Amino acid sequence: MKKRVCGIILIISIFMTFVPYIYAATVVDSGTCGDNATWSLNSSGTLTISGTGEIYDGYGENAEQPWYDLKDNIKSVVINYGITNIPFAAFRDFQNITSISLSNSIERIELEAFINCTKLSDVSIPDSCKYLANDAFARTKWYNNQPNGVVYCGNFLYTYKGTMPSNTSINVKNGTIGICGGFYNESNLVSVTFPNTLEYIDNRAFSYCTGLTSITLPKNLKSIGTEAFSNCQNLKSITFPDNVEFIGRLAFSDTAWYNNQPNGLVYLNNWLLTLKGDTIKQANTITVKNNTIGIAVNAFGDDKNYGYENGDGAHASTINLPNSIKYINDDAFSYCKYLTKINIPDGIETLNCFDYCESLASINIPDSVKTLGGFYDTALTSITIPSNVTEISQSAFAYCASLKEIQIPSSVAKIDFAAFYNCEALTDVYYSGTKEQWDKINIDTRYNSNAPLLNATIHFAKEITNKPVITSSQVTKASNTYTFNINVSKVTSDCELIVVLYKNGKVSNVKTTTLTSNTTNKTLRLTATNADSAKIFIWDSLKNMISLCNAVTKNL
Repeated sequence: MKKRVCGIILIISIFMTFVPYIYAATVVDSGTCGDNATWSLNSSGTLTISGTGEIYDGYGENAEQPWYDLKDNIKSVVINYGITNIPFAAFRDFQNITSISLSNSIERIELEAFINCTKLSDVSIPDSCKYLANDAFARTKWYNNQPNGVVYCGNFLYTYKGTMPSNTSINVKNGTIGICGGFYNESNLVSVTFPNTLEYIDNRAFSYCTGLTSITLPKNLKSIGTEAFSNCQNLKSITFPDNVEFIGRLAFSDTAWYNNQPNGLVYLNNWLLTLKGDTIKQANTITVKNNTIGIAVNAFGDDKNYGYENGDGAHASTINLPNSIKYINDDAFSYCKYLTKINIPDGIETLNCFDYCESLASINIPDSVKTLGGFYDTALTSITIPSNVTEISQSAFAYCASLKEIQIPSSVAKIDFAAFYNCEALTDVYYSGTKEQWDKINIDTRYNSNAPLLNATIHFAKEITNKPVITSSQVTKASNTYTFNINVSKVTSDCELIVVLYKNGKVSNVKTTTLTSNTTNKTLRLTATNADSAKIFIWDSLKNMISLCNAVTKNL
């Protein structure tokens, strides 16, 4: 009897061991959703997104992601570590989602990301997130369960819920980094106090708050969204901080402050917001004053709320910018149809501001630019992209019907969706690197959106046959002078030997010398105070900066 019982128990144990495998969820569909991102849906209804970097924006009328047609089967969403964003409307109207798990790599959650997910009851935003958009969780069970008043979501003030009492003053809690919105048309709001932790105020957050008469923006604020304070008709006083990097379209339009500004160029501290009055808009030449550090979205642009006819920006053919400019926000000069000449100051890192400048046939882009876009439907015939650009943005040169040739540096790592869409005249691309380097560029080929680029003739830099080797290196120090004795071999043609001194990760000094054929030894002397490390490079030239061998690191 005991043996029989033991046998039954053994059979049950074995059976229970295999139950998880019998009922394990299986993958029912999968695919890619980003440059380095993949998705899979299992039979239990869990959608898992894995990889690194961003999820692509959706496509079409519904901003459809590749899992859109499976939305009725999706019950939970898991975003694994490495993914950095949830794009616009990624899960809009997915009414069977009950839970989401967001990893601590998420940095941005865009507009309407989970709107109308009516069964979604629990939302937890990781500390890694730096931006949460308005309406990201609108009409979810989570939102419906929030009490009336100020609603916070993680480190964000998400919205104001319910009816606001008369003469309301709000103190935004310390630690809040973003205000997503929610005060639109709240005429009973008479004052708001912001913490110094606040970094952004999103689109239309305080539009039509007619009870506001003054605001003091906090010192660490970086971004002010579209129409953030527009139509606050009694807002007369604005205390503005020094660290702002972005001001959206119409951020302060139709406020008492704006209406009191004289015609001409309208400044808020050291930012140019817009042009006011017909005289300045019709001027042939416009000069921005010295010490201006930023130009806001659509400053010279096309919005009728600032008195422009739609699609008709400033009429200037020449715009002069001071060297103090650090930030030129998106679309700053879009629709300036007569613009032919403009100087871009060195120091600008992102340039995305000349869409529909249909007379702009040439432009010099400074070496400081790293992300380049904003030439949609311009008159460019050729362009040289500077050597520090790493990304050519979405639709950067789309519909440039006259663009025939372009020079692309080997620094470019990504060419985004539709960057060269409908550039039918493009015949020649001059690339400073080799074919091997070109093949490693992440070129978005979805829907053949960059076909004109790929169909053009690619002229590569001369294939590298010179392959020198750093065989040994010694360094001595006397006072603040560092002497490098470097032995090399296999130098078959001219190239550049570079020594860089560093202190705490920052460059202290650089010295270069030319290596000629059959060079075997070079001595270089550099001065620096307490340098802690050095690197030795060999490049093909100082212009192309193509590395010919592995760099050597020296700890000093």
